[in-house]
Amino acid sequence: MIFAHDIPDGGKLYFGKKAKIKREIEHIASEVFENEEYEEIVTPFFSYHQLEALDEKELIRCSDKENRTLALRGDSSIDVIRLVIKRLKSEAKKWFYIQPVFRAPSTEVYQIGAEWLEGDLKQVLNTNLNILKRVNKNYPLVISHIKIPEIVSKISGVSIDDIKKQRIYKFNDWMKKLLVFDKNSKPEEFPQEIRIYLEEMLEFADFDAVFEPLYVANLRYYDGVFYRIINKNDIIAKGGSYTVEGVKSVGFSIYTDNLLKDVNG
Repeated sequence: MIFAHDIPDGGKLYFGKKAKIKREIEHIASEVFENEEYEEIVTPFFSYHQLEALDEKELIRCSDKENRTLALRGDSSIDVIRLVIKRLKSEAKKWFYIQPVFRAPSTEVYQIGAEWLEGDLKQVLNTNLNILKRVNKNYPLVISHIKIPEIVSKISGVSIDDIKKQRIYKFNDWMKKLLVFDKNSKPEEFPQEIRIYLEEMLEFADFDAVFEPLYVANLRYYDGVFYRIINKNDIIAKGGSYTVEGVKSVGFSIYTDNLLKDVNG
C-alpha cells in the first residue's frame, strides 16, 4: 500500500535545520558566482536533447503534445550552453544555476553548477574550490583525462573493462607506472600516443591533487581533462571541458546532497 505521505525512492525532502543549511550553501555559491561575474540561468525541467549527455536508461521520458520524445532534465550543461548560444544569443560567457536534475526511475539530484563558454578549466576549478572553502570544506581533488583510458586500451590490448576494474595482472610495465603517476612524472616515459594528454593533466600540478590517468568515466560529453572532488565514496563535485555547438566550454557541478551529508549546522 502507498500512503498519501509516502515519498518515492530517490525523492528528496528538506525541512528545518537541513533546509536552512541547504539554503545557506546555495546563498554562498550565489555570492561567489556573482563576485566572479556569472549570470544566473534556470533551464526548463523538460528537454529534447538529453541523450547527448546521458544514456537512455538514465532518463525519465515522456512526450510533448505532438508525441515527440521529451525527458526530464537529467543534465544541465549542454542545455545551458545551447540555450545561451541559440536562444538567448547573449554575449555573456559565464553562467551558473542552482537546480535539480532527474534520473530514472525516480531520483532527484540537486546541483550547484557553472558553465563558461570558451573558458579556462583551471579558473573554473578555482571557483569550485572557493565555494567549498566558503563552507569550510576541503576534500581530495582527483585529475583525469577522458581520452587516456581509451587510447591505452587500444595500444595495449587491455580491455576498457579490465582497465576500469584495475585488473593489474593484465597491465604491462608502463600501465602500472600510470597507476602511480604524479606531478613529478615525465610524460616522455610513456607511449607517444598519450604524452600530450598527460601533459594536459600536468597543467594542474599547482593544485593539491591526485592524478588518475586510467580512471574510466561514464561521461558522454567531456572531451579532455576532467576532475572529481570526493569524500569517501561520494562525489562532492566534478567538472571538465567539453564542446557544444562547436564552442569549447568548461563547467562543474556540486552535488548538494552529498555535500549536505558532511555539513553540520
